[in-house]
Amino acid sequence: MLRELKIKALMLDKNHNTPVVILGMDKSPMVLPIWIGSCEAMALSLEIEKSDFPRPLTHDLLVNVIEALDAQVSKVIIDSLKENTYYAKLIIKDLTYSDLEDDPNSMIEIDCRPSDAIVVAVKKNVPIYTTDEIILEGGIKIEESSQKEEKEKEFKDFVENMNIDDFKNYFHRERGEKGNEKKDTDNGNS
Repeated sequence: MLRELKIKALMLDKNHNTPVVILGMDKSPMVLPIWIGSCEAMALSLEIEKSDFPRPLTHDLLVNVIEALDAQVSKVIIDSLKENTYYAKLIIKDLTYSDLEDDPNSMIEIDCRPSDAIVVAVKKNVPIYTTDEIILEGGIKIEESSQKEEKEKEFKDFVENMNIDDFKNYFHRERGEKGNEKKDTDNGNS
């Protein structure tokens, strides 16, 4: 089953000086952190802030090419996690193929990095999805607090003080408590 994700934050892992996009689901304490490159973080930041750039950037070029070919971005699916690396698909609808709204034959799946897919999704205001399996495998649970402000502060503190080694240990400890402990093959990259 697909679950819709929303961008909760774009932060910096200060220990490794690496941007992290935090995706979450409505009414759920689970979040999916995805470490991204600095170029993608800049592009995502520009989109989130609705900043204009005088010339098309790479993601603008991609969207312009898709639209020039009579297609439109339909959605993004973060569909797998292998060796600590997320994989995604950009789902594009071929507008010349069929007039039917959900005709599966008019859909084109393009393999891409989640960071690029997320930027395109924000640019075109289309949904981002993932599976329950990805949430169970790569997600973390942020404890709920009784007051919204306390919850936001806790989340902000968690992300600002995130240490990738502590995160890995926390992740593996949580898995062990659930009886799903896996062999640690983590290479530290997402």
